[in-house]
Amino acid sequence: MTHEVVAIQPSGLTQEDILIQVLQTQKELKQNQEVLAGDVDYLKNEQPINPSICLELENLRRVKVIMALGGKDSQAYKDRSFASQVFRQAAKDFKEFFRIPRYDLLKKKDEERAFDYWKSWEPSHNTKMEIKTING
Repeated sequence: MTHEVVAIQPSGLTQEDILIQVLQTQKELKQNQEVLAGDVDYLKNEQPINPSICLELENLRRVKVIMALGGKDSQAYKDRSFASQVFRQAAKDFKEFFRIPRYDLLKKKDEERAFDYWKSWEPSHNTKMEIKTING
């Protein structure tokens, strides 16, 4: 009959116990790494943009709407009721495009697209026609 001798480590643990502990530790480390990766992804992509970026986007919107109205000296801009309507419509278009209820909830991952959006934004055809009519 052969007897297998299991080497006992000085701490009283067998090699098998040590191997089990190492694998359990590795499993815990992997789980922690996955949690950290999720947190980093949220911080890089899902977190709302910085308030200063929000302010820049609002300024860009203001400039685009004023240009669409024909400038600050135009009749469409001076007609406060109409100008306010166009400003509101621009903000609504933006929020609908990015599916957000407020500017400050724009996700970091959409920041570049938001700047591109305002660079290419134009009022609707009907609004353009109204601007033309008001500006005469």
